[in-house]
Amino acid sequence: MRNLALVALVFPALAAASTVKPASRIDAVTVYRQSARVTRVARFELPAGASRVVLEGLPDELDDDSIRVEGKGAARARVFGVSVERVTAQAAVTAEARAVEERIERLQDDDRALEDASRAAQARAKFVESLRSTYSEERAKNLAVRGVSAREWAELAGHVERELADAAARVRKAEAGRRELARKLAQARAELEKVQSKRARTTKAVGVELEAERDGALELAVSYAVGSAGWTPIWDARLEPERATMELTFLGSVWQRTGEDWSEVKLVVSTAEPARGVYVPELEPVYLTERRDVHTLGVARRSQASAPAAAKSAFAQEPEQDVAEGEPQEVELAAASVEQGLLSAAFTAPRRESVDGAGQARKIALQRFPLRAELVRIAAPRREAATFLTAKAVNETGFPLLPGLAGIYVGDEFVGRAPVALTPPGGELELAFGVDGRVEVERKVLERKRLTAGLLSKEDVQRYRVRIEVKNRYATPVAVRLLDLVPVSRDERIKVAILDGTTAPTREDPERPGVRIHELALGAREAKVVELRYEVRTPRGLAIAGLD
Repeated sequence: MRNLALVALVFPALAAASTVKPASRIDAVTVYRQSARVTRVARFELPAGASRVVLEGLPDELDDDSIRVEGKGAARARVFGVSVERVTAQAAVTAEARAVEERIERLQDDDRALEDASRAAQARAKFVESLRSTYSEERAKNLAVRGVSAREWAELAGHVERELADAAARVRKAEAGRRELARKLAQARAELEKVQSKRARTTKAVGVELEAERDGALELAVSYAVGSAGWTPIWDARLEPERATMELTFLGSVWQRTGEDWSEVKLVVSTAEPARGVYVPELEPVYLTERRDVHTLGVARRSQASAPAAAKSAFAQEPEQDVAEGEPQEVELAAASVEQGLLSAAFTAPRRESVDGAGQARKIALQRFPLRAELVRIAAPRREAATFLTAKAVNETGFPLLPGLAGIYVGDEFVGRAPVALTPPGGELELAFGVDGRVEVERKVLERKRLTAGLLSKEDVQRYRVRIEVKNRYATPVAVRLLDLVPVSRDERIKVAILDGTTAPTREDPERPGVRIHELALGAREAKVVELRYEVRTPRGLAIAGLD
């Protein structure tokens, strides 16, 4: 397809140009995090000579400067310019509203006809009741002159019963018809209200000025950017502890509020961020001067981190296996095709998709990534007497894992939701998978003494002895990361000392002073004990905040 990329310029129509208004449809959409590029296609016969092809009904919010035109076909044509016009919907809405109003009037006429039929049936029933009453009174007065046989009374009763039943049936039929008409009227009035709300809505028409050497078929593709669209990454993380694997299922939640539906389109979601802007950060000189009594702060300009160079995608596929005829198969997740660029990745949905133009999100399956996982149980019994199962995996997908919310599963069991952090290729992703009840932890404060020490200057001394026991109830070894802490002093008068008998930690957390980390390897059904002994010395009578 020849690329006829143009800026949106307004060219005066050629004097002899004919106007062609073909029908068009949205064929493909590339969705970014906060915008989208829509490609609309029209197929038509183009006459020889100058023509102006107008595509109508495009959203008012489209970016005029983003319009690009491509074309191919039997007609040898050249593009001279593109123009964009705003079109109010008043005339079209008036005609559409009048059609709905006429439908409402017909429904109201039908309702009145049914109401008349119901009243006629009710009047007939009253007449029959009155006739029966009058006849009965007259015959009762003349019984002495002429008697009434049982057969005559039965025929009279039967006739009255049939007439009343027929009238009741007519009334029920009319009422049922009126109920159905009431529903149709409500729908028509809602439609009329919706149509009337469009009176102030405007659309845009894109005019493409062409000149063809000869008649022929032409396929014209017009693409444009819209802002009311985007997508959100969604993850499912499924841990298989026995196989030490973590499977990530990647989905995209696509939404748009452009006012036009995307029906059966080729849908692509991209990690590119065109809305972010393109620029190179610069630094300005900072000059030091004498500080006077004016409390001002320099304003630092935000700099954008350069995007990491993306590695080549490598999506491993399992070899196909021969399957016996008639053997039941598991349902597979449809996977998107992935195109890895220098700075972004694009996922093309495995089939054409439809996205509602009023903002209703559409979730599409993108990819599934099996990752090798390192399982670690983490316990901080000072805060909670529980051990939490976590899995750490290296991002081997070849592109950044985007931040989003993940559904967390252990096997087939749903255990909750957790955030997925932005993880570059080669980076580590760590997720929590809930409490592991088969690794028990218990923390006890065995000793807490308050003493007075010193001969001349008396000091208050508080000594602590803490014992933590971790038990592995599995028949296999497990790794446990045990966290505990020693209080840290911010006052030179408060002194904290570790005492003999304390279990040495594997390491300390440099970002959290006082937090001690014990990496424990527990064998099958093994228990281990960690002890912590420390004392806090302060001048006599100094109150301390922060101790247990």
